[in-house]
Amino acid sequence: MKIVSYLVSLLAAVATYLLFSVYLSVSAGLDSILPLISFYSSILVFGFFSCFHFFQPKIGAVLLTIALLIMFFSWPALLFIEHFTREYKPSLIESLLPFALVAITVALVRLSYSKHKKVTRWLAYSLAIPPALLATYVGVYFTVRYFDLVPF
Repeated sequence: MKIVSYLVSLLAAVATYLLFSVYLSVSAGLDSILPLISFYSSILVFGFFSCFHFFQPKIGAVLLTIALLIMFFSWPALLFIEHFTREYKPSLIESLLPFALVAITVALVRLSYSKHKKVTRWLAYSLAIPPALLATYVGVYFTVRYFDLVPF
């Protein structure tokens, strides 16, 4: 069950990243901090919190749940509200897909925490290291490029 919740949390983070990468580009005219919060939350979920419950089940479940809720309520939930109230009409998939994946992930994390099954140490490390490296690279690359931190 922990592996399934791990995979679904990765999928939720990737879906949020891919669906909202357009909003994070300079051409989209980012005028709010909420997409950045959603982006960095998806990076944290993908790279670190998705596998943290392998090592510390209780703390990992709480951190993953909090990060997923921040990721969803910072941007996709607002787009869902805008679908019904404003002139900008995003498609429902932009807000319903992250909502469904976040809900499934939170339920699976709670179920896997209650079962207390241990994952072997080598399997946990082999599942944790590649997403952590990729998330670190993408997060640092985006931060350097977006905020123009390179002096040359």
